[in-house]
Order: sequence, then structure tokens, then C-alpha cells
Amino acid sequence: MTATQPTFGTRELYDSLAVSLNDDRTWLAKAKAMTFSMAHVYQWQDGTERTFRMEFRNGVMSDVTEFDDPADLPPTALVLTGSFEDWRDMLVTEELSVNVAMVTRKIVVKGKMGTMMKNIPQFNYIIGKLIELEPLVPEDEPA
Repeated sequence: MTATQPTFGTRELYDSLAVSLNDDRTWLAKAKAMTFSMAHVYQWQDGTERTFRMEFRNGVMSDVTEFDDPADLPPTALVLTGSFEDWRDMLVTEELSVNVAMVTRKIVVKGKMGTMMKNIPQFNYIIGKLIELEPLVPEDEPA
């Protein structure tokens, strides 16, 4: 368990991810060629969406920004979209693997697939870090 568990589906989780990655020498060595933006879009059954955009510069994660409407996103290299439940099943309960999520399109990827494919090890590392943070899951409703 982490010292302070961030709340799943909130900016707090992505701010914690930035600290965790930026303090990780293995990550910084592995991701030093990574310079692009990525967003995770969470969708609730009531139509509410919450988007978290991250900027990576030479592997350093910065500029975490939250948007209520994905249409407000500036140009972003990769946008990964899924239901709150699918993100939870992938990042918290681990009932859904990253590979199955992508192949079954439970998590839909839009953007530069070359960028995605070139950075699969880094992407998996990010997912592993999110899981390690052991986020607390609030009710299945947006905060």
C-alpha cells in the first residue's frame, strides 16, 4: 500500500503518477525518448466524462490537466477512452488486462498508432505504476 492512496478517476491519481514516474530512475532511463502528450478519458453511464491529459518531455511527466469535456483537449498524440468500470477493472481490480482492454476495444485508442506501438513497454510501465499507487475507488459516480 502506498503512504497516501490517491482517489481513482481524479486528477489526484495522475498527479501522484507524475511524482512516482519522475522519481523513478528506471522509468526516466526507459522513457528518455518519449516526448508527446497522452490523455485518459473516463466515461460514466450517465454521460459524464472526465479527461486527464499528460505531457511527456524526454520521459518526464508534466502538465497534468483535467477537462470535463474531451472536445476541449488541445492536440494530443494519444487519447485512450473507456468506461469508468473498464478503467477500474484495468487499474484497480486488475480483472482486465491492458492487452484484452485494447483488443476488445474496451479502451479505445485514438491517435498516432506508430507512437503507441513504439512505446508499448513505456505504456505498460505507466499502467503498472498506476496499479502500484493502489487508488481508492469512490462510488461509481464522478466526484
